[in-house]
This record gives sequence, structure tokens and C-alpha cells, in this order.
Amino acid sequence: MDNEELLWEIYDEYRTARLNVKYYSARLNTFENWNDWLEVLVAVTASGSTISGFWFFKTDEGVSFWKFLLTVSGLAAFFKPFLKLTHKIRFFEQTLSGYRALDYELGDIVLQIKKDQGCSKLVLKMFDAAKKKKKDLVTKPPEIQQKKKLINKFYEEVLNEIPKESLYLPKDSVNGNK
Repeated sequence: MDNEELLWEIYDEYRTARLNVKYYSARLNTFENWNDWLEVLVAVTASGSTISGFWFFKTDEGVSFWKFLLTVSGLAAFFKPFLKLTHKIRFFEQTLSGYRALDYELGDIVLQIKKDQGCSKLVLKMFDAAKKKKKDLVTKPPEIQQKKKLINKFYEEVLNEIPKESLYLPKDSVNGNK
């Protein structure tokens, strides 16, 4: 592998780590929002809740709506343990934390490449360490199937954040189609 190919491998890993930070942040946010809404729903309809005493719930429409809320809340309380949202949240937090650290380390490698104007021994050593951390992350994903639509959205964002023109390449090389 020549120097330019190695540089592009590093840059691709850098962009991929950034993509994963965005993706897992969004997925974590989704699970946290679902968990929060379920918690609020159950709390609002809990026995002794002052909300049931609001004037609206004394009307015919309010009584019907309250019965509907109680039914939905009961179902939510029953199914919540099966959804394992807190487990998923914890797993996504760990994965996100790992990708944030990897993104940071690869960012340091990119800066070192600019400083050294290429792949020095230090860059290679740093990149080997980053690849080991990536291996731990990719072998334990928090979900089997990623959301393609979300990936595509963040892919474009990452390309805009880290355009190829911002990445160091030796002056005598030709920018590829990366």
C-alpha cells in the first residue's frame, strides 16, 4: 500500500467514525425520547395523580379521554419491560462513547499527518491503536441492522464537514474521487 492509499484509508476511517458518532447519537436520542414519553405517560395516569382531577376530565369527553389514557398507559407499563429501553440506552451510550473517543483519536491522527506532511512512524502507531479500538466497537454493535435512511443523511453531513480538500495529501499526488 502506498502512502496516498494509506492516507485515504485513515481519512475514510476518520469520516466513518464521525458518521457513527452522528448515527449513534441520533439512535440514542430516539430511545431516550421513547423512554421519557413512556415514563411521563405512566406517571400522569398513576393512581393519585392530580391530573385526573383537572376540570376537563370531569366532562364526558374528558372521561372518555381519561379512559383511553389509562388503557394506553396500562399497555405501556406492561410492554415497557419487554422493550428493554434502559438496556438499549445503556448499550447505545457505551457505543457512542467509544465512537466519540475513536473520532477524537482519528482527528488527532489527521492533525499529525498535516504536521508530519505524511504517514510518519508515529502516525502509523497511532492508527494501529485506533484500529484496535474500532475492532472492539464493530464486533459488538448495539443493533443488528442500521437505519439506512439515517446513515445516508449523516453521510452527506460528514462529507460536508470533512471535505476532501481539507485533508492533507502530498503536493505531487492527484486528489482521487474520495
